[in-house]
Amino acid sequence: MDGIFISYRRDDSAGYAGRLYDRLAGHFGAERVFMDVEGIEPGLDFVVAIEEAVGSCRVLIAVIGDEWTTSTDAAGRRRLDDPNDFIRLETGSALQRGIRVVPVLVGGAVMPLAADLPDDLKALTRRQAIEINHKQWEASTGELIHTLEGILKVPSTDPVAEEPKPKDAVPAGPGLGGKGAAGSEKKTSAPDDQGRGEDGAGKRWIVPALAVIALLAGIGLWLGQGERAPATAPEAPVAGKTAEAPVAKLPRPVAQPERAPVVEEKAPAVSAAAPSATVPAPEVKPENHLATAVTAPLIREFKAEAAARRARLCYRVSDAESLSLLPRPGELRNLTEDCVDVRIDGPTNFTLLARNGGKTVRKVLSVAPSDAAPAAQPEVPRSVVAAPGGPGIALAALPMKGERWVYKASGKWPTSFRQRFEIVVRSVADSLVTDELQVADGASAAEQRRSRGGKPDFVAWTAIGMEFSPYLGAYVDLARLESLSALPTPDYDPQWRDWQSRFEVLGRESVSVPAGTFDAFKVEVWSNRRQTGSPATLQVEPVRVRYTIWYAPQVKRYVRMQRTMVSANNSEMEKDLFELVAHHGP
Repeated sequence: MDGIFISYRRDDSAGYAGRLYDRLAGHFGAERVFMDVEGIEPGLDFVVAIEEAVGSCRVLIAVIGDEWTTSTDAAGRRRLDDPNDFIRLETGSALQRGIRVVPVLVGGAVMPLAADLPDDLKALTRRQAIEINHKQWEASTGELIHTLEGILKVPSTDPVAEEPKPKDAVPAGPGLGGKGAAGSEKKTSAPDDQGRGEDGAGKRWIVPALAVIALLAGIGLWLGQGERAPATAPEAPVAGKTAEAPVAKLPRPVAQPERAPVVEEKAPAVSAAAPSATVPAPEVKPENHLATAVTAPLIREFKAEAAARRARLCYRVSDAESLSLLPRPGELRNLTEDCVDVRIDGPTNFTLLARNGGKTVRKVLSVAPSDAAPAAQPEVPRSVVAAPGGPGIALAALPMKGERWVYKASGKWPTSFRQRFEIVVRSVADSLVTDELQVADGASAAEQRRSRGGKPDFVAWTAIGMEFSPYLGAYVDLARLESLSALPTPDYDPQWRDWQSRFEVLGRESVSVPAGTFDAFKVEVWSNRRQTGSPATLQVEPVRVRYTIWYAPQVKRYVRMQRTMVSANNSEMEKDLFELVAHHGP
């Protein structure tokens, strides 16, 4: 079948895929656009069912969102590594069968690298991608439609191509058909005195006009003027009398049966040639004009300084609308220049990807740990508070009684928590900090919780939910801490128990929040549990929570925390964001 198959992940691109389906179905027809493999009967091999569905199409559109390669299942395993993953089956089947695969990037996603893909999908990286976004929906999807028209060889719908049709067969109107059978579509009879043949009054003006052209051309040839004949036309009104000569001679050519049909037969020939003249026009693709208008990004500098287990990567880029550093930390917020600290366990290839419009530039840098790095000094416990000049940490580097932080919260749903809240330190005893939380609108009573700043921990609040170690960046040197696993994790609900968490420092990066721009440590925490509920609770049973946290030592607390909760059917239950608005000393 000459159809289009849309392959997508519900986690990161369901909205884009649905809107794209509507756009393509409206252009090509709903019968030619397919989305999802539905209705697989019990007992059928779903691998075979997917291959048959994909094999019935000419094109597969692989919608790639920001979690297309990183999405994980309930056990925390990457979905693309599962041979039975639907996305892997759909895309792999199309590549194996030689079906055209068009990668479509949404939500700021970038094309995956071959190293990030299983062997049966590595060929995807050699396909030219198209980027679509909500802000330029019509233009970006128009580029995709133009590409699909070329693949599917959709016939031209240029209205000019249909003009000869009515000239070949126009039924005579009542009372206008002249002599002969009524409604005849033939044009063999000579025109009458008014310039009408059997095709009626619709051509009343055509034959006289053509006759005038033929008459003037004939006069020019007879006088031997050739191309100069039209030059005498403007002089006719000045003479006054010569302007009447052509009018008096108009009936002559009209009355000659042998002349009018010849002229009339030439008219369709000219119109028929018009579509062929317009055929090359679609070859000038809109995206070519767009590409010339977009400036390609330029990576001016990309360098690294390596230590024993860390590397500092610095870059300078111009004309980039998005920037990513792979394999970590991922998307970069500063699009011009910055330095990012990352962990390295051995020789690592880092790729800097700069994008602008449909153009992507990449630069690869190989970084290895420095053998000449100084030996690590014995670490002084960061929980020790000492007087200035003594061992340990200066008092000003740790939270103090009376210190306050104001955050604003936002969420995915209209019912999500969207309030400002304030954290106030009530007491500090070694690394044990007692905080009080007050929601700005005063609708709920103040709460108090304790947290240990010297080790990873969770704080469960009634108003805002779970926080992860809010003061970890102040008490622990995150430049030396890399990863931890088997962290003690509280239950989110008595019904959903047995959580396990792991922790990893991704490096340093610049982060901007309402309170300002900070050089922060980026930390990622994963909390997972096994599904224990029935199939009826798949949508409401949480099995995975991901925290991404930016700690800024200069303000002693995190400045940004993003928290995403995923259900047992892999749908996003909630996505909260906390950002620092203000910080006040004691």
